[in-house]
Amino acid sequence: MAQTAPKAGFTPRSLKLLTIGQVLSALKSDFSDLSPSKLRFLEEQELVLPQRTSSGYRKYTEQDVDRIRIILELQRDKYLPLKVIRQYLDDLEAGKNPSLPGSSSPVADHLRLSNKTKFTELELIAATGITPALISEAKNAQLIGQEPFEAADLEIARSIMHLQRFGLQPRHLRGIRASADREIGIIQGVVAPVLAKSDVSSRSRAVHYGLEIANQFSSIHAELVRAALSKLDS
Repeated sequence: MAQTAPKAGFTPRSLKLLTIGQVLSALKSDFSDLSPSKLRFLEEQELVLPQRTSSGYRKYTEQDVDRIRIILELQRDKYLPLKVIRQYLDDLEAGKNPSLPGSSSPVADHLRLSNKTKFTELELIAATGITPALISEAKNAQLIGQEPFEAADLEIARSIMHLQRFGLQPRHLRGIRASADREIGIIQGVVAPVLAKSDVSSRSRAVHYGLEIANQFSSIHAELVRAALSKLDS
């Protein structure tokens, strides 16, 4: 996967080259778990290909940093496997107008709020239209956390408001919380042996495997629901 020249979808930047330490400094505030081993893992997966000096040191362009930021956001916010992210970025660089799985919005759909962003209850209400009563019910159903709220709480609140159109309340969604907890337990059991290894990339691999599994769980769930709903029209 060549990255020798800027392509459509990425704005040309200066030719300034950054060390791996400078890349970490640039991204660490938004991705606190980013490490040299994770950057090397992304390179192993051919998602970003830094240049190499004659001494073998990695050098990243500002375009590489933009690409890494998008990769990390899609992993964190969309739970997408690296294979899907790679295809999305390749299509973007080819000048296409790709959509992310599960979304009809093209290109910039991955631009989400940082996990570091926090919201007060008033801000959550202003952003989503959710009521204090629904917030309380969502907390009781363990769908959202406590104030200050996070980006995930904001997205869940929006979904709760959409479901109001169908008469669905947070209390009706307790099964989703229980199902998510079961899936998390399964994933933790699968990646535990990976985390137990002593190699420096074990954490990155565990996250990668976990996201891959979560994506497949989502696919199975969607197909089961779709199959059941298709019978309504038969």
